[in-house]
Amino acid sequence: MKSFIIASAFICCAVASPAVFESVGQAARSFASLLSDPEYGAAPYTSTDMGDQIMKRVYQEKKWACTTKTTTEEDMEGNSGMFWKLFGYINGGNDQELKIKMTVPVSTETVKSGNEVELEMCFFIGEQHQTNTPVPSNPDVVVKTVGRTIYTRTIGGYMNKFTWDKEAKELKEKLTDMGLNFDNSRYFTVGYDAPFKWWNRRNEVWYIAQ
Repeated sequence: MKSFIIASAFICCAVASPAVFESVGQAARSFASLLSDPEYGAAPYTSTDMGDQIMKRVYQEKKWACTTKTTTEEDMEGNSGMFWKLFGYINGGNDQELKIKMTVPVSTETVKSGNEVELEMCFFIGEQHQTNTPVPSNPDVVVKTVGRTIYTRTIGGYMNKFTWDKEAKELKEKLTDMGLNFDNSRYFTVGYDAPFKWWNRRNEVWYIAQ
């Protein structure tokens, strides 16, 4: 049953990215193997409670695998290609042909300019690969060292463009009302759960603290 759920959840993405996987079945098996441990490694941070469910977090400088895309407001949900480029990297698409366990979070930075949207999706690279980090085989994937201080709050449920936009707007208003300094020209949509997790989902919008 579990393998059926995985295949069903990701079949559209696998079909959309044939260069990464030879078949949908291979994609489902690869994804299942990298998600076999329910306790994902997580990007380390320290946290301060600012009140009213708002948290300030400091993320240490660590390596992340990232890919970018330019799109439009109307097509912002069509990001499966970005995910599968990054997944291809951790599934052995690197100079060491090494499979790297899936980690959390998966972050997508969003910068809007008129109807054009610049997106950057990143996977945190697990601690055991922070040194001697595998080099991506796909030139569209780069390894970056990133550290940041952010403001966020956690919300549940399944997200789509409408709910992400709603949370970004409401969080920006709340941070402004609290008198906190932050970069409101961009934000990150951040997920922690596989699509087949039905309950207690964790989603966040991040704004960079200034």
